[in-house]
Amino acid sequence: MTAHVAAATEARGRVILRFSAWAPNDVAIQAAMLVANAFQSEVEVLFVEDSQRVDFASFPFAKEYPMRGGAQRAVSVQAVKAELKSAFTNARQRVAAAAAELEVHVYEHVVRDDPMQALVSACARRGPWNMIAIAETFGSPSTFSLDEVFDTVSDATGVIIAGPDARACMTPDRVPAGPVVLAVEDTIHFQGMLRAGRHIAAALASEIVVLLVAGAEQELAQMDAEVRLLLADESNVRLALNGITYGDQSAAAEAVRRQRSAFLIAQYGGVIAPRGGSLRPLTGALPCPILLVR
Repeated sequence: MTAHVAAATEARGRVILRFSAWAPNDVAIQAAMLVANAFQSEVEVLFVEDSQRVDFASFPFAKEYPMRGGAQRAVSVQAVKAELKSAFTNARQRVAAAAAELEVHVYEHVVRDDPMQALVSACARRGPWNMIAIAETFGSPSTFSLDEVFDTVSDATGVIIAGPDARACMTPDRVPAGPVVLAVEDTIHFQGMLRAGRHIAAALASEIVVLLVAGAEQELAQMDAEVRLLLADESNVRLALNGITYGDQSAAAEAVRRQRSAFLIAQYGGVIAPRGGSLRPLTGALPCPILLVR
């Protein structure tokens, strides 16, 4: 599927920025606004009240254990609602600042539901050209399996995430932090990734770097020949040969890190972002937001 978000005038999709009770990541918020700006789209802020957590808090025996250790504590529905209200108030302020900076139209929905079902419903409500942005630092307890997102949410073309060390895509003066990097593992997905890269690079006023990631020498040579033909008329694109990774995720992540990207677009389910595997080699190596596409 093409990595695409519908323009606001099309009314067939938007960027869905999903929040929970966990602390938001400002880089993830900025990345969501950047993608919406790049595609002339808009952002729906989706505040999700986890229905299971609210229901659990209604039981008199309900207790919570802090994630970072410490004593257990009794919980109540009122306490959970107050925590969510505080978290969402803080998130609204951050969203408003980021939206104003990039001139993006934002609206919100507050839902009480299973977190995954909330995304399914939001994307089905207006699709199929949506992108999902996870507002918390990827890997925090509020984030869920990307396998589940890509398998369950059909009306979305990609997921935007930011790791613990991610930096802003641009400075306050709108200077890009680096190029937009396309990590290409097969030529089937290349043209769709390039179209998305053009939009985002234009919004950042940066160049595009096409990084070829291959597991064997023959594969790399074939990809190089095909991609060079497709890039013959491109003026703002630089081709980078990674060399051979032999299918090693850490080697591929290091190759991406050396490009010093402001924004990465990569295929989900490949060597860089494997299905069923950890993304820590990638999010730990990269100080930038990541758009993972089908």
